[in-house]
Amino acid sequence: MNERTIVALSTPVGMGAISIVRLSGENSARYLNALFAPFGGKEMLPNMLNLGVINADGARDKVMAVVFRAPKSYTGEDMAEVHCHGSPEIARRIVRAFIALGAYPAEPGEFTKRAFLGGKLSLDEAEAVGDLISAQSVSQINSAFEAMQGSLCGEITAIYNDVLSVVGAFEAAIDYPEEDVEEITASEAQSTLESARDRLKKLADSYGEGEKLRGGVRVAIVGVPNAGKSSLLNKLLGRDRAIVTANAGTTRDTIEESYEYGGMLFTLVDTAGVRETSDEAEREGVLRSEAAARNAHIVLRVTDLSNPTKLDVETAGKIIDVYNKTDLVSSKLDGLCISAKSGEGIEALKQAVFDASVTAHTDGVVITNARHYSLVLSALGELNNALGELGLVSADCVLVSLKNTLFFLGNITGASATDDVIGEIFAKFCVGK
Repeated sequence: MNERTIVALSTPVGMGAISIVRLSGENSARYLNALFAPFGGKEMLPNMLNLGVINADGARDKVMAVVFRAPKSYTGEDMAEVHCHGSPEIARRIVRAFIALGAYPAEPGEFTKRAFLGGKLSLDEAEAVGDLISAQSVSQINSAFEAMQGSLCGEITAIYNDVLSVVGAFEAAIDYPEEDVEEITASEAQSTLESARDRLKKLADSYGEGEKLRGGVRVAIVGVPNAGKSSLLNKLLGRDRAIVTANAGTTRDTIEESYEYGGMLFTLVDTAGVRETSDEAEREGVLRSEAAARNAHIVLRVTDLSNPTKLDVETAGKIIDVYNKTDLVSSKLDGLCISAKSGEGIEALKQAVFDASVTAHTDGVVITNARHYSLVLSALGELNNALGELGLVSADCVLVSLKNTLFFLGNITGASATDDVIGEIFAKFCVGK
């Protein structure tokens, strides 16, 4: 694959101030020089933007162009970029002109895949690139940035190397049985493996927070019919998203919308009112409401102060009781009292939801990716097996569990990832990254 020079538009399709066309591969500079003429006839210097004219498929534009020489580039290969004006037609003609010269259209994520295959990024760092592109909140941006900087890769690699040192010691014990080193190796290995286990356990425990950082906090709004759930959704969003009427049962299906608060993304799920009903459509809405509550990180249980019927809720998340319609009653209950009509108490509610979303785990590396979490759990299980076998079975039996541990850890950084796994990850990227 890397023998080909690839090309793609790296900015969103559509009209804008500029568009960027990117090349990667050994012919990048040659293809660029065939179309681009710097002003003054000056020779292009690597890593510097050069002003000039590009003539692409009959269209000319005043552009900036740059060449990056291997290995000092994003992919580790020779690369080139053209920063043209943001006419979609100009960008299309530049891409077509490069293809006519011999470049191949890039596949989704192929630039970042080449960076991984060229050793510029670990697999988890490459995944963080995709996370940063799709980030919708400050917390998502910062967590992806930390992963791109190698925070997780560094921790996983350190654990991997510790386990690898024990594997080497046990293999020596098997290869040289006359030296009688197995018992000494088991004694020395225990503290190393216990430390590795504790570090993996800390990573696994961080996923609860990391899941919220990466995907946002899911907040289900539940209650009996006509408690004001849809009005509350609209007020929290600051716009009319859900249909609101005086009739109970207006909402039949779940509605999802997001807002940002305190740098975190919150996804609100407005649900149908929960009650016994013979109406088939409404009954399906009730089932979806119950499912939304079960799967939420936080449940806003909305109670109408003018008719205070509190709903029983089944959930693994945190429940915040919200008492609505303060505009209709003179007395209030202890707790969060609001008016989804006037906006009273909405800011306090947003702060309460934010506070409920924060967990105790705030230091060190945080796992935000479900794939990484699954692999850490698998590695932790194998490491616990090895620790349980130390001193009880032969070294070659312990080695099976230790090598499985290395396999799962290597799947996170890419050291032992299969082609299928790598292909699946980069297929989710946009073309041009």
